[in-house]
This record gives sequence, C-alpha cells and structure tokens, in this order.
Amino acid sequence: MKSKIFDQNWQEYDKWYEDNESIYKAELNAVRELIPSGIGLEIGVGTGRFAHPFHVEYGIDPSLNMLHLSKKRNIQVVQGKGEELPFKNEAFHFILIMVTLCFVDDVLKLFIESMRTLKKNGNLITGLINKNSVLGKKYDKSRQRSKFYKHARFFSPERILKLFNETGFTLIDSRQTLFRSSGKIIDAETLKKGYNKGGFVVLKAEKI
Repeated sequence: MKSKIFDQNWQEYDKWYEDNESIYKAELNAVRELIPSGIGLEIGVGTGRFAHPFHVEYGIDPSLNMLHLSKKRNIQVVQGKGEELPFKNEAFHFILIMVTLCFVDDVLKLFIESMRTLKKNGNLITGLINKNSVLGKKYDKSRQRSKFYKHARFFSPERILKLFNETGFTLIDSRQTLFRSSGKIIDAETLKKGYNKGGFVVLKAEKI
C-alpha cells in the first residue's frame, strides 16, 4: 500500500523538493557534514533527491516510477526493499537512509541487512523526522491528511539508537536542523550537532 502511493504520485513527491527548497537545503546541509567517501547505497532512494547531490552510486526502492527518475539522475537502481537487499556481503562503504524509516515495515531487519552489506568500519547514515520535535509533532498531527505520511510511523532518535545497539552499530556523529515548524523555515536555518531538538536529525553509525 505505502509503495503504491509513492508509485502513483511520484511527480508530486519530486516537486515537493522544488516547492520547499529551503527545507530541502537545510536537510542536505545536515547530511553533507556526515557523508563519507566510497561506494554507497541509498535505501529508499525514491527519485534520487539525496543520492544524486552526494554522488551515491546505487539506489533501491519499491517504486518503479520513482526509480525511473533516479536512473535519469545517474544512479544505478534496483527495485526492492531494504529488508531484503539483493547485494552481496560487505559490498558498500556506506548506506544512506533518508526519511525512509517511517515507511519501513521492519526497521530492525533493515538494519540487520545494512550490517550484512556494509564493509568493516562502514557507515550507516539515517535521516529522520524527529517524532519528539516541534516539526515532528506537527507532521504526526496532520499525517492523516497527507497521502504520503498517512501510513507513516515516526521515530524518536533514541528509538533508532536502541535499534543501532541491537544490530551492532555504534553512533559516531549526528546533526540536527529544522527547529521551527515547517511553515517558518528560512534559508539560514541553524545546523547543530546532536539529535535532541531538531525536526530533521541525521545519525551516523559505524559497523565495528
């Protein structure tokens, strides 16, 4: 059901980034400070709005229509789910998961698969809407009116850190931004270390 919604509304989804440029820029800035080098995969690559600017080579997503656009953005794409990655062990230096965890059926299984396909000392970088933030509470309150977030399940950073620990990942860095409600975002949105206040939080973990 969730992937079908994205597949049917891929153009509207992609246009959101143009209509909300200041939010998008703030999110990119948060990721940019933590992105490593090497061979990367984005799980839930969508239309490539994060993979493309960071030159992530590979992307996986259930939506064929979104993957068509990712491919045009020079990403090597595969249709599939993060819980069942069709890649060999230790294939990637880093894995990116941007605003996707809230749509995943089994986050623990996704992290286990990420652990399997990452090289030793590889990085898992997750960007999420912080359930406990001002922005997160607004999204959660209005999600029934959104075709995309209607079936979403938002997480707190603390919950993701617990899942990291359960699957063997160690948090090594974090960034947060979007401290206001979505209607008050400005171009000079503050970027800070940590994860306890921002509406958009990026957590960088390592496979030891």
